[in-house]
Amino acid sequence: MDHQAIDKIQQLVHAAMIGNPGTDVPTLLVPDGYSLESLEKYQENPSRFRGTFSTESIEDYGNYVNAEDEARVFVDVDAMRAAAFFDLGNPSAPGHGEHRAYLKLEATGAYVACLAAHDSSFGQKELAHWIEDWHHCITGIDSNGEDLTAKQLANAVRKIEIKATSERSHEDGDWNTKRSGMDALDASAGDATPDIIRFHCIPYEGLGYRTFEMRVSILTDDIKPKLKLRFIGLETAQEEMAKEFKQVLADELEENATLLLGSFSK
Repeated sequence: MDHQAIDKIQQLVHAAMIGNPGTDVPTLLVPDGYSLESLEKYQENPSRFRGTFSTESIEDYGNYVNAEDEARVFVDVDAMRAAAFFDLGNPSAPGHGEHRAYLKLEATGAYVACLAAHDSSFGQKELAHWIEDWHHCITGIDSNGEDLTAKQLANAVRKIEIKATSERSHEDGDWNTKRSGMDALDASAGDATPDIIRFHCIPYEGLGYRTFEMRVSILTDDIKPKLKLRFIGLETAQEEMAKEFKQVLADELEENATLLLGSFSK
């Protein structure tokens, strides 16, 4: 019998003497370096439940979490997401935390378009087309405080005209020459100009219908006017949506779930 065969026999005898290392998941020490191998995959059932559920639906998330006996749900209102753990245990009897459920609210297409328009500059035709594309979400107010439909708003944008006025003075003296000049550009769209664009939409699925207001500024730095849209109270609206997200989620979950603000990682 050669040396390698003798070594193999010794390894098998040694492994048999050690037997089960005593883990919760059945394992055995296998020769060839005594690597620790799990036998769980050969069992009829796994030793514990593992799995991750992910969704964008608050309703489906609530249904999944409520089906468990116990859950700790950590809510990150700034990121509009939540993470539930069903097997964390406690400090004296910790769990593995391998059964989880994640919720991540995704912004609707309308809200994404609204955010993209914020602080952006448009040509007249570009803005008119944007208003027509989202006409079902848009109303407006002109500089006289009158309400505008999306069609009236788009027409008002197209009718904006730029008028230039110039003033020049010239003075000649014996020892000097003075010149001064001033150019002024004035934008108008008939009797009134577009002042406020109101964008009505559901920002996130599961949250309520909301109206966002954007102020229209006319930039006259060039011969062709540019129109700039800027949110009014964007930060306040985002804070309100975060609070609404937490409240809607709390209403969806039952007593077996503990709701906590913040994030958790293992």
